[in-house]
Amino acid sequence: MALSKGIVGRVSVSHFLSAWNSRIFEYSAVLFLASIFPGTLLPPSVYALCRALSAMFLAPSIGHQVDKINRLVVVRRSIMFQRAAVASSCALFVVMITLNVGASTTNILIKAGFIAILSAFACVEKLASVMNTVSVERDWVVVITGSSTADLRRLNSIMRRIDLFCKMAGPLAISFLIGFTVIGSVWTLLILNVVSVFVEYFTIARVYTLVPALATRASASDHEEVSESAEEPLLAAENENDAGITETVSTSPFSKYIRHELFLPSFALSVLYFTVLSFGGQFVVYLLAVGYTPSVVGVLRTGSVLFELAATWVAPILMGKIGAVRSGMWFINWQAICCLVAAVAIFYSGPTNSADAPPTEPTDKFLFFFASKVTAAAVIAVVCSRVGLWGFDLCAQILIQEGVEPESRTAFSSVESSFQNFFELLSFASTIVFDKPDTFAVPAILSANSVVIAAILFAVYVRRVRKHLIHFPFVFGRKAAIDESVTHELDDEV
Repeated sequence: MALSKGIVGRVSVSHFLSAWNSRIFEYSAVLFLASIFPGTLLPPSVYALCRALSAMFLAPSIGHQVDKINRLVVVRRSIMFQRAAVASSCALFVVMITLNVGASTTNILIKAGFIAILSAFACVEKLASVMNTVSVERDWVVVITGSSTADLRRLNSIMRRIDLFCKMAGPLAISFLIGFTVIGSVWTLLILNVVSVFVEYFTIARVYTLVPALATRASASDHEEVSESAEEPLLAAENENDAGITETVSTSPFSKYIRHELFLPSFALSVLYFTVLSFGGQFVVYLLAVGYTPSVVGVLRTGSVLFELAATWVAPILMGKIGAVRSGMWFINWQAICCLVAAVAIFYSGPTNSADAPPTEPTDKFLFFFASKVTAAAVIAVVCSRVGLWGFDLCAQILIQEGVEPESRTAFSSVESSFQNFFELLSFASTIVFDKPDTFAVPAILSANSVVIAAILFAVYVRRVRKHLIHFPFVFGRKAAIDESVTHELDDEV
């Protein structure tokens, strides 16, 4: 069916509320813990570690189960569990702030108990968020757009813009509110979640009603298309399906993921999560240590998000001209080049300012607010690399959405999410081992290498499906410029 504005609008509203609440909670929970337990990073670190570990180990099993349940039931469960976990966490934060649990006189077992309960709620929220993401982004959007690749690219881009807007505006809004009142911001977050759950709950149900195809799983459709008069072929098909089901049960989602033909693009995307070359906490701390002010870092971070948003417009246009495979190669190679430049610049930036020395002032008037020429090169390279990251993300997502079997989409994406959390943990581990700003070059070099490895993995996939890496339309003629998607269709027909 055609992708109407009503469907796009409702999907966008539902996805915005999910992403907005998830981003705000993820960011504000750390700030709440920091205000309750001042002077120590241990409670926020334990909290974040438990949240990431739960996704890494439990996401694959959740995705495997999601493939067997009605789509609307899955999404509604994810909404209810996610909002219930956030509301419970907020209620616990109110109790902790009221009782001043972080005081030095509080028993250590009481502190540990509160942190353990909060971590449990965080695990539920994270798993529900993963369930919602893989269900809607990797399954619903494919069914909604039907056979239209152009509509799929458009809807993917819209959802990525929503993600990036929430990533930029959500933390900024809650930080502004916490600056006025911590307890008030907790109550605001609680009320926002309770109110939004009703809108999100019924909006996604309306989308389900407007798109009848969402009510049918691929396996069910296959059975319905079989003629009732053909009893023997039907019995044979049932026997084959039984054998297939037995094989599916005995085969774990992890092993199916590894053996899938789209493993390399998906795994390459996961490897990119091992990075400190983004405007996350690690890179921000480094910039503050080398002389940047918080306000300048905020401006640079906003510029980075704007570049990321630009990728959501550039990628669909490029994919429409040269296809998702070649576009993916362009984007990931661009990211690799930018990250290598950033890592080299950080390596040659020299030691950071000592704690007693004042921040270094720029010696060149043309540097504006950059601390030095070398750090300026690193910052600009990191900002430019974000176009490559999100462009490749959209290309890989298109390949996975169109190439993974409908009955395995959520299980496949859940294992992918598990790997993404694993590599994200490795990035945190790199800055735990090399925790001084003077040694930040080591995690930066490791991050650049991870992008290069991801580029190599994707190049192997490209070589496998296209039989060549470098495209020479002026040598091979007009036929060499045919979009990869068309080429694949021709190969399938042959």
